[in-house]
Amino acid sequence: MLVSLGIMAGIIFLLYSVYFVSIIRGNPEHLEMEMMRSLADWIIRTKGSAQAYMWGMYAGSVLVEGCYLYLAIVYVANPAMRFLTGLFILFEINHLLSLGYNLRRFFSGKYLLSQIFHWGRERFSAVLFFTHAFLVLAILAAFD
Repeated sequence: MLVSLGIMAGIIFLLYSVYFVSIIRGNPEHLEMEMMRSLADWIIRTKGSAQAYMWGMYAGSVLVEGCYLYLAIVYVANPAMRFLTGLFILFEINHLLSLGYNLRRFFSGKYLLSQIFHWGRERFSAVLFFTHAFLVLAILAAFD
């Protein structure tokens, strides 16, 4: 399971690195607008099946994030890291519930596509995931 945590942390670290660098450089809006354009194009292409796919992606992300954070809390014995992971879990629960609510409102026609994501919260989540994954990798490399 420790290897699984390392693999997940490495993948998360790599996936979020592009967004993290964009945030640190001070111009995440360009990447965010490109993601929104791509999402809109994809929804138009997939038509009616987009809703099922998006809910599936949402459920998959909840599962992957839950597994990663569970493994981190169980296998990283550092008390400070466990505390930070606990705070991160609370933030992500709030973040994912908000995102789920926004998706539901979007698919019921009450929200526009641009209202699904709160970019400040998305950026904070990305920075937390990138930093947390980096710390997990550093701890695993140094102590295990």
